[in-house]
Amino acid sequence: MNVHSAIENKLDKKTLILETTLELISENGFHGTPISMIAEKAGIGAGTIYRYFENKEDLINELFKEIKRKVMNAMLAEYDENESFKERFKHLWMNLINYFMMHPMAFQFIEQHRYASYMSNLTREESFMIMSPVMMFFIEAKRAKAMKDLPVYTIISLSYGPITSLAKLQIDHKQPLSKERIEQAADACWDAVRRI
Repeated sequence: MNVHSAIENKLDKKTLILETTLELISENGFHGTPISMIAEKAGIGAGTIYRYFENKEDLINELFKEIKRKVMNAMLAEYDENESFKERFKHLWMNLINYFMMHPMAFQFIEQHRYASYMSNLTREESFMIMSPVMMFFIEAKRAKAMKDLPVYTIISLSYGPITSLAKLQIDHKQPLSKERIEQAADACWDAVRRI
């Protein structure tokens, strides 16, 4: 096996472990998903998992960061810094809600585990770094006086809360949201945070 295929194999196994963990935790919860179950479902030995992750908490923390990376990539897809603050806000907002609606397990995982005791401070710090492009947008918009003079976290809360509520409506209550409804919600969130 050459070096390139060895690296690919390693990445594939790690990805397999992470995806299997997400699926099983979605079905059984954190405590109902032992390493042995993950190994069995993934078709690998438990020892293989321990080659990549120290323990279950380490695996969950890595899964959390991996989902955050995917969320960030989705939010920044086709993002244009030359657009107006309103258009950039709506773009990020709509990309995020669309990602969550297309990836319900990832959405529910983030919502359920973000404040869990087994999430390390390092994971929280790394998650913050992963999300820094979005944070920079909010800081830039505030400095340009395009957004209300509120703490950035307040502005993010006003923006993010409706996303989680709407995503839950579609995922948990099977109420499909049209593109038009999503856009109306994005406009309403912009109105809530923009400087008048």
